[in-house]
Amino acid sequence: MLQFFAEYKQFSLIIHVFSVIVGMGGALVSDVLFNVYVKDKRINPTENKTLQVLSKVIWISLGVIVLSGLLIFLSDPTGYAKSEKFLLKVIIVAVLIFNGFLFLKITHKALKKIDFIDTNSHHKYVRIRKASFAFGAVSMVSWLSAFVLGSIQSLPVSLSQAVVLYVLVIIIGIIGSQIAEYFIVRKNSL
Repeated sequence: MLQFFAEYKQFSLIIHVFSVIVGMGGALVSDVLFNVYVKDKRINPTENKTLQVLSKVIWISLGVIVLSGLLIFLSDPTGYAKSEKFLLKVIIVAVLIFNGFLFLKITHKALKKIDFIDTNSHHKYVRIRKASFAFGAVSMVSWLSAFVLGSIQSLPVSLSQAVVLYVLVIIIGIIGSQIAEYFIVRKNSL
């Protein structure tokens, strides 16, 4: 059975890399568009539909990434189970899935219900906007990390060091996203 997966490993790799490119591109475009769309304090039906289409593309890409990653793993389970680079990619994909799930459940659904003009919903809007920027930061850091990992031969550090570095970059990204959110809101309110 391993021979079968080893024979088709190159095909699985091509599908995997293509899915990462499509997913990363969709996520980055979605993050940028989302932040542009909420600047006017409303998401109109066309903007919402665009974000929904991009969301579907990202989720399909993540599904194909998981499936093709499993096929790649099955081509050499012993080798990949020992590969720190592969294990880090698994962690990053898990973070992407969890982050996307939280974004859908917390931010995306809430934004449909918020009346941005109503001053009583202003405080809820601020929390949702801050959360959306944070989710976007986690998404960007994770997709770019997966891309970089795909571009290098092996990890130059141990798995634990790489995870700590990844978490630190996520924290820096979230802090940066909150600073950006503050200046964008301040600029738009002047």
